[in-house]
Amino acid sequence: MGRSVTERRSRPPHTRIGVRAGAVLATVAVAVLAGSALELVSVDRVVYQPGPVYDTLGEIGEERRIVSLDEDLQTYPTEGHLWFTTIHLDGGPGDDLSAWEWLRAELDPAATVVPREEVFPEDVTAEQVREQNTELMQHSQQDAAVVALRATGVDIPEDIVVAQVIVDAPADGVLHVDDQILRIDGEPMTNARAVQDRLQEVEPGTSVPMTLLREEEELTIQVPTKEDEESGRTIVGVYLAPRYDLPYEVSIDAGNVGGPSAGLMFSLAVYDQVTPGALTGGRSVAGTGTISGSGAVGGIGGITQKMYAAQEAGASLFLAPS
Repeated sequence: MGRSVTERRSRPPHTRIGVRAGAVLATVAVAVLAGSALELVSVDRVVYQPGPVYDTLGEIGEERRIVSLDEDLQTYPTEGHLWFTTIHLDGGPGDDLSAWEWLRAELDPAATVVPREEVFPEDVTAEQVREQNTELMQHSQQDAAVVALRATGVDIPEDIVVAQVIVDAPADGVLHVDDQILRIDGEPMTNARAVQDRLQEVEPGTSVPMTLLREEEELTIQVPTKEDEESGRTIVGVYLAPRYDLPYEVSIDAGNVGGPSAGLMFSLAVYDQVTPGALTGGRSVAGTGTISGSGAVGGIGGITQKMYAAQEAGASLFLAPS
C-alpha cells in the first residue's frame, strides 16, 4: 500500500543545493571575502570626488550669510545664484585610501585618482594640511573683497610684507617676518609684483639696498641675492604677502571649506551686491578660480569634479580659469 497523505506531507523539505545555486553562493562568498580583504589593504593614492556647491549670494549652515557687508556700504538687491564649487578628497594624511575605495573610484567617471605624492609631501600631517587650507582661504577672502571694492573705485592702500623667510636663503637672518618693504634702491614698492620685477634688474649674487619698516622703525639694509637654479631669476628667498587697509568691513563665511579656489566667486558676489542690477541676469552660475589682489584669476585643481557638481546643481554657466 502507498503512504498516506498525512505521511507524505510530514516529510522534511528538500534541502540539497543544485550545482548552479552552489556556484552562485560560492561566487558571492568569494566576492564578500575579497571585498573585506580590499577594505583592509591601503593604497598610496588620492581620489578627487565632487563636493557640495554653495551660493555666495545666499547662506551656509544655519542662516549664516556667506558674504556680509559693512552697513556703511551702498548695496543693491540681486537675483540668481553664484555658486562656488568644492571637491572632496579621499586618501590624504590621516585618511588612508583602501583598495576597495580605489577600485570603486577607478570605475566612477566623476572621480579622478592620482598618486598621493603628486598632492601631498611625504612628511606632511593632517593638521598641517588643515592649517594651510585655512590660511589660503583667509587670503582668498581678503583678496576677493579688495578686488571687488577696487573695481567700484574704492581706494584701498596696500603694504607689502615678508610672510616667510626660506631657511638658508640669501635673506635668512637679514629679513624678518612682518618686515614691510617700502623701497628697493630708493624706488617705492607698491605691490609684490613690483618687488619681483625690481629684483630682476639686480645682478644675481650682489646685494640690493632695501628700505623697510620693522617694528615701527624705518631702516635701510643690504639684502643678498642669488640666481634661482630652476628659473634663472634673481631671488632673495622670501615669500611676500599684501597687507590691506580696508575702509569697509567685508565678512566672508565659507564654513569648514578650505583652500584658495573660491576667490573668484567670492569677488563676484561682493561686486554683485555693491553694484546696481543682477550680475547673473537671474541665472544660476557656478565657477572656480583663485583671485589675487590685482584681480588675476589663477588655476585650481579638481576641475572635472567641480563641473560634475555644477551640473548636478543645475548651473547654466560655469566659470573657470583659462
